[in-house]
Amino acid sequence: MIPQLQREAPVAEMAATKQWSLPTRIGFRFVFAYYLLYVSPGPVGALSPYHPANELDRNVFVWVWHKIVPWVGVNILHLSSSQLAEVPNGSGDELYDYVLILCLLVTAVLITAVWSWLDRKRPNYEVLHRWLRLWMRMTVAWSMLGYGIKKLIGAQFTPPNLAKQIQPFGRTTPMGMLWTFMGASQAYSLVGGIGETLGGVLLVLPALTTLGALVSLAMMTNVLMLNMFYDVPRKIFSIHLVLMCLFLLLPDVRRLTNVLVLNRRADPVPEVPLFRDKLLNFGALLLPIFFGAYVLWAAGTQSVRDLKEEIATVPPAVHGVWSVGTLVVDGIAHPPLSSDGERWQDVVFDNPKILLVQLMNGTQAKYAMNMDSDLQHVSLHVDDPRWKGGFTLKSSGPNQMILEGEIGGHHIIASLQRLDLSDPNEYPLVNRPFRWVNPTVDNP
Repeated sequence: MIPQLQREAPVAEMAATKQWSLPTRIGFRFVFAYYLLYVSPGPVGALSPYHPANELDRNVFVWVWHKIVPWVGVNILHLSSSQLAEVPNGSGDELYDYVLILCLLVTAVLITAVWSWLDRKRPNYEVLHRWLRLWMRMTVAWSMLGYGIKKLIGAQFTPPNLAKQIQPFGRTTPMGMLWTFMGASQAYSLVGGIGETLGGVLLVLPALTTLGALVSLAMMTNVLMLNMFYDVPRKIFSIHLVLMCLFLLLPDVRRLTNVLVLNRRADPVPEVPLFRDKLLNFGALLLPIFFGAYVLWAAGTQSVRDLKEEIATVPPAVHGVWSVGTLVVDGIAHPPLSSDGERWQDVVFDNPKILLVQLMNGTQAKYAMNMDSDLQHVSLHVDDPRWKGGFTLKSSGPNQMILEGEIGGHHIIASLQRLDLSDPNEYPLVNRPFRWVNPTVDNP
């Protein structure tokens, strides 16, 4: 015990007297200020939209930015206020968010300037740097474990649903294409989940921070490329995670270069403790581990709930894609002509809360749906309170139904025939198994 204390004291003293260069000190102040503005006391922007209330919002930090960002956008950037409206659509790349990032950068520069003037004689920020690395490790670990567990459980990319299987290929969005690509191969998604979870687990262990940052950097660089080139609205967030991984690797750049590039020996770097007290240091070692365990539990339970909701389906008696044979609207028969953009082609009963109708031109219309327990009466809802929709379903033979009711002010009668989507030749996307031997090469 005594020799250990004797080894730690010189290390701490050397760290306290080490002189950083002026650019390093200024750069650290900027990174520290910007990081705290970005993540504390919680995420800001459309990922956690602000809902104004009569009293001051509980999150004062978010409340302040919701006053500053629109003002900057309108008065300095000359944007219209409508362009800066936050829409709670799950996007993290709305125009509001980019203006917010600009405000954070300017604020961080101002803080850096004042800090550099007031604290210009300080030789280094070794202690503050260690704390920043700890906070940044936990930030990246939170994201890696959260997304990784969601992939491991299968909640982020589920197999393509029935609507996606019949949607014309050219009508899918780039993001929809990515989700289909990932969900069609659960094994590939699983591998991604293993890599992200591994990176998060390594980051909560101080001795393995460098390895965890390398794994996380590789995984997040791939995620960033997917977000960029498949138009996934997580570009800002994934860019920040990549930058955090690079920051965590900065102290080891020379050592990594020696080993991986120059084929030289890399000497070990002594770990400088956060505290002088050994008991506090032991607690600082255990805290990230408990944090990681909590994230695994929280992400796992949430992912299970998400998966149950995602894979919920209507009862088997009506589940499936139903081809529309005859369609009578207000007493007038509508033949299946591709030129008729209002004519139904298929009706999809899959998600218990959504009715999907695919039209002859390939577009898909969605309606909020409530289905009675007897599986006969279905009510539909849209945003317009004047709109009415409801119909009954009656079996007319094996895999056949008659749909009759009122939808949008029109009386509709449709004969439905269930399609067989289990044929691997007709629908290979979800029916073709893994093959080591490929007798033929499919046309991509």
